[in-house]
Amino acid sequence: MIASVTRSVATGVRHSLAAMAVSAALLGGCASQDTGAAEVWDPIETPNRFIFSINRAIDIMAIRPIAVLYRDWVPEPAQKSVRNLLDNLGEPVTAINEVFQGDPSRAGVTLARFLVNSTLGLAGLFDVASMMGMERTKEDAGKTIGMWAGKGVEPENGGFYLMLPLRGPSNARDATGLMIDYAIDPFQILPIAFNWDWFYYSMPRYGLNVIDYRSRTMFALDDLEKNSVDYYAALRSAYTQNRADLIRAKREKTDTKSELDRRDNLALVR
Repeated sequence: MIASVTRSVATGVRHSLAAMAVSAALLGGCASQDTGAAEVWDPIETPNRFIFSINRAIDIMAIRPIAVLYRDWVPEPAQKSVRNLLDNLGEPVTAINEVFQGDPSRAGVTLARFLVNSTLGLAGLFDVASMMGMERTKEDAGKTIGMWAGKGVEPENGGFYLMLPLRGPSNARDATGLMIDYAIDPFQILPIAFNWDWFYYSMPRYGLNVIDYRSRTMFALDDLEKNSVDYYAALRSAYTQNRADLIRAKREKTDTKSELDRRDNLALVR
């Protein structure tokens, strides 16, 4: 059993290193002709728009109606507990990214939060750590890559733009970050190591994330769609600027957050 876990961890590390190398190559390739904030690089716009139309159809038919029911019928304390639980499962990935961002002390606080909430907070249903003064942060490998991408690469330039099936807006940098986060997530490694059925473990977590985030981004997305001539282009621009604001804040070590960030991330799941 120990050998199986060790192999799973080693595999995750190898995948992470490979993904980081791919991302570095992608970002390095576009650094010499950095488009900055002037425009989003979208060389595969046609397939992106096709995936976007499929995502919208699924959202209209299934995800949004369920999210509305969840928002309106599930008691707010229960919704908060679900969010706390999902956030708690993401703490180890945040801590690892904080180490790679050069902030081990913050990573220590994040791990302390995880231990406190996993025990006193009943598996994370209650955010006891925040009551004790340990503020929650959320980091991901996309932001880590963007932070160290190099002086010549503006945060707006995350490589070519991508519309991911059932996940929403992304780009080469952030999609690579998703792969890295998945590979280093202990709650993804352990089920593989112990041969747990993905459908019964990861699927509920993914589904809850989708519904929870969709319910909390409803205002932002509805407002964006209503006030834009081209919803796809507006979403592409908003996502790119929102992620750029977060990465720029990391580089400059500020707490500045964009309006879109305050209303929540525009990706369906992040």
